[in-house]
Amino acid sequence: MKTTIVAVILIMFAWAKLEPASCMDRLLADSENSPAVAAVQAPAAPTVDLASVMNVLKRETGTKKASPAAALPSRAIFGKDDRQELFSAPVQWKEIGHSLAGKVSVDHITDHGSSWELHGDPLSAKECPGNRFSDQITVPSCTGFLLKPDLLVTAAHCIKAQDDCDNFKWVFEYALANQGDKNYTKVGADRVYQCKKIVARNYQNFGDIDYAILQLDRPVEGRKPLKLALNSQPAVGTGLVNIGNSNGLPLKYKDSAQILHIKPTGQAFDSEMDTFGGDSGSPVFDAATGEVLGITSSGHADHFHDGASNCRQLKVCKPGEKCNLSVASGIWNLKSEPALGAN
Repeated sequence: MKTTIVAVILIMFAWAKLEPASCMDRLLADSENSPAVAAVQAPAAPTVDLASVMNVLKRETGTKKASPAAALPSRAIFGKDDRQELFSAPVQWKEIGHSLAGKVSVDHITDHGSSWELHGDPLSAKECPGNRFSDQITVPSCTGFLLKPDLLVTAAHCIKAQDDCDNFKWVFEYALANQGDKNYTKVGADRVYQCKKIVARNYQNFGDIDYAILQLDRPVEGRKPLKLALNSQPAVGTGLVNIGNSNGLPLKYKDSAQILHIKPTGQAFDSEMDTFGGDSGSPVFDAATGEVLGITSSGHADHFHDGASNCRQLKVCKPGEKCNLSVASGIWNLKSEPALGAN
């Protein structure tokens, strides 16, 4: 009897660890109250405090060659919430943001002919009152970026089968144009695309490899494919930038993170980037070159239940507190994909 119970537990554990982020994405994306993913869950991992992480970083970057460290866990907000509106980012990054698209359920977007309108709940319906961006409408459940005029890259856990192509639109540049923008949920038809088919999909090692290449229903005009750093792994200490649909919100820009650790598999890296559900599939850039280094894959739950207020509150990691890190699948994992061609 004991042997049977142990076997069942092991099977359940193995299933729970299979594409963990996708399990949470699907449960939350199917919620009637919210089209957007509220959190991306990672497998349970040992925790470390932020001060210890930074000490490891200083030690590693102080040598000529960074040596592999013990595996660090996955993440939350580190200190200050660094998310900014895309319109407030430097010009280079605003231009790059034009090439990003959000995954939107067909149930939450309406065709008006020459334009489309997105529908969703404000962030205040999902988080405690008074949080940043509380009045903004949350819609995308994942983020993707342009690889070629008709090819889009996102995380594999964001799109698993042709049904995910058929039942979701990809909306480019879901973002505020300025601080007072009240029309950001209305977009031109030239910003809305359908996934035609999955060209490639690869999910391995619990998300260390986590990418999908999608063919769109037509070539994208007026938006540039992003440059990929395919030929080498980045170094520990490399400064990072991320742009994505955090929490399903209009695009947010973050620039206060760096690579803390290359995974033992050599297929992914950790950072203290302030990423959320909805950022899955978003590009993680080398801050100096603007090249894509990775694809946002997973992380610890970014909210907790505030019992006193009976609502969901953001998880903020303070120095000395044990927290998890954000995980990005290395873009170099795509190097052998035929779809890249001469990219």
